[in-house]
Amino acid sequence: MDQLTMAEKAEVESHLITFPELRIDLREIENALEFFAKATSLTAPAGLKTKIMDALKDEFITDTRSGNGTWRLFTFLFAVGLVVLGYLFMQRNNQLKSTEQELTALRDTCQTKQQRLNYQLNTLQQLTAPQNQIIPFTATPGFAANTDIYLHHNTATKRNFISVRNLPPLPAGQTFELWSIKTGSAPARMDLFTTPADGLLEVQYVEGTDVYAITIEQAGGVDSPTMANLIGTVAVNGQ
Repeated sequence: MDQLTMAEKAEVESHLITFPELRIDLREIENALEFFAKATSLTAPAGLKTKIMDALKDEFITDTRSGNGTWRLFTFLFAVGLVVLGYLFMQRNNQLKSTEQELTALRDTCQTKQQRLNYQLNTLQQLTAPQNQIIPFTATPGFAANTDIYLHHNTATKRNFISVRNLPPLPAGQTFELWSIKTGSAPARMDLFTTPADGLLEVQYVEGTDVYAITIEQAGGVDSPTMANLIGTVAVNGQ
């Protein structure tokens, strides 16, 4: 709607080029606005013009034969006009009520999508910030050897994201659990998660963490990691 500055437009266009999936959300918002414009217009019912013209033709022929054609025609036109106006008013009123309900639903949908889009843009700014570090997890040999995930670690904003390319399949009733490991302390529980649909997941940032680790645990998580189910670790303090 041309509400952005030139700099903001350039930033959005840059993100749309770098992350084409954002265009889906943008297109849905544009479609919602287009629907709003179309919903406020009114179109006469199909065939209404033909019905009126046929009725006028029949009435004119009948009245001409009786000698009162002109007066009867004007009377008939006036009556038809009232009927048409009444019909259009009722149609318009019903349409407006239906449109109000649809617009309420669309407004809620647009707000939800805009919140999601704002979050995604904020995430993109985080992932492309100069202070952001992209550190690969070291996969555990064996069943987790094909693990391919990265930690986006930012000490300035104190935010962490996990980018998932490949994770081992989760058995039924189990989940991934993230741990914070500090020198001299027992591993601390963090997030529980499954494979994210979009490949990106924000997780907790724990100050002073030396190593983050991921294990497979029973649903609901456990208080101590099952080292036999360790799938990978990543050091964030150069260890």
